[in-house]
Amino acid sequence: MERSTMQPATVAGLARQAAERFGDAPSLRFKRDDAWQEMTFAQVADAVDELALGLVDLGIAPGERVAILANTRPEWTIAAMAISAAGAVIVPIYPTNSPEECLWVVGNSGARAVVAEDAAQLAKIEQVRGELPELQHTIGIESGGGETTTDELRARGRGGDREELRRRQAAVQPDDAWIFIYTSGTTGPPKGVVLTQGNAATLGTIVVGLDFIRRDDLSYLYLPLAHVFAQTVQIGSFEAGTAIVYFSGDTKQIIPELTETHPTYLPSVPRIFE
Repeated sequence: MERSTMQPATVAGLARQAAERFGDAPSLRFKRDDAWQEMTFAQVADAVDELALGLVDLGIAPGERVAILANTRPEWTIAAMAISAAGAVIVPIYPTNSPEECLWVVGNSGARAVVAEDAAQLAKIEQVRGELPELQHTIGIESGGGETTTDELRARGRGGDREELRRRQAAVQPDDAWIFIYTSGTTGPPKGVVLTQGNAATLGTIVVGLDFIRRDDLSYLYLPLAHVFAQTVQIGSFEAGTAIVYFSGDTKQIIPELTETHPTYLPSVPRIFE
């Protein structure tokens, strides 16, 4: 399949590229206060730009690592795309990780900032922060999750220099790191697998070319975004222009939520079906 003329050789500008292609089409669906809400591709791109500029204002430089410690939710996707848009590198952490496991991932990656979901996740980082000399900032998705919040950074970014953001994205090269996926090795602590910007961009093209995710699909995502399979769904959805439905955070509600949202695609692992 030929590459879309709108698709860059990196994913640093993926959110904005998707907005230009799919505009007001639904991108992210999620449950808040017992009601389903959604964001369009255009709204997601605006949120990504604002948060990316907030990260720039915070002092995050190109190539620096920013970790995300949170459950699968729309803010995870927006944070990851903002990190990439700012020229930085995403470092996912499984939300079930212990403080010691968080210490390993944050320390081994040299992360300068951590985006934590809430106070409970932040507590894991604070418990080991004395052993993380390179960590400078904690950012909460919810109130209490950090020294500042993603909403506050978005507010700071609204008046930021959009041209600086575009310059950063243009400077990102296909061989630059996009994400560090920490996966278990045969022995010892998890190994950080470096996936590049070019790898991610090519992945999006392949996913669409194989009809793995199609334009008329609706994907229901509960898998942890720290896993590469969930990242495949996320990248593919923005390349294909199809929406992602995020589970509400409770695996016991997966079946009721499937009946409410009627997805066509349920990426899963065997234990759910068992």
